[in-house]
Amino acid sequence: MTKKIYLTAITGVFFLSLTSSVNATTINYFSQDSDADKTSVYTYFDNFLIETFNQAPINTAPSGSLDQSWTWTGSANVVNGSASGQYAAPFGTTSRDQSNYLSVPNPSSSGSITAQLGATYDYFGLWWGSVDTYNTISFFNGSTLTQSFTGSDIKNGNDEYGNQTAPSTNVYVNFLDLERFDSFVLTSTSLAFEIDNIAVGNAPVPEPATMLLFGTGLVGLSSLRFRKKKK
Repeated sequence: MTKKIYLTAITGVFFLSLTSSVNATTINYFSQDSDADKTSVYTYFDNFLIETFNQAPINTAPSGSLDQSWTWTGSANVVNGSASGQYAAPFGTTSRDQSNYLSVPNPSSSGSITAQLGATYDYFGLWWGSVDTYNTISFFNGSTLTQSFTGSDIKNGNDEYGNQTAPSTNVYVNFLDLERFDSFVLTSTSLAFEIDNIAVGNAPVPEPATMLLFGTGLVGLSSLRFRKKKK
């Protein structure tokens, strides 16, 4: 019995290593109760940073009065509340976001905004309000486009795109195992792309003990295969 458990553990370690090496991006979703609900952010990541937009004056483009020292350029405004035909505050489990958030574009009906981060990351999260198919997030490393996702890629149970109160289209969205990026672009070809609580971070580097376990697992598998051949 002990031998079987040991071999299963080895196989599990090997499988995890294979899945982490392909660098496939995973998207998952959490309910955001309010602006104060940071449990939706993946705190598993090392030293993650979060931008709440709460330090910025409303009805202005994001500038130096922010939580993070990112450089913003483009067409967007920090807003609060909702304005008919322009933007709607992201909806939580019971009510709308009561804090400041970012609306892209503003005031035109098409535009984008870029955030230069000053470092590279592989995790991105945001509270995405009333997800629309014409909303796009693009990730860059330098001048190279690494990955891009539209609202159509956000599948959370149904296709109620643009619904301002549906739980499936007002969620905290986590992008895991992204290709490394140092800037992102938020684009909307219509009104609007509403965003709050943007987070970036890096997956932790495997500890030496974990790598040793993986190496031991490979040796164990090789030995088992050799003994089988010998028989």
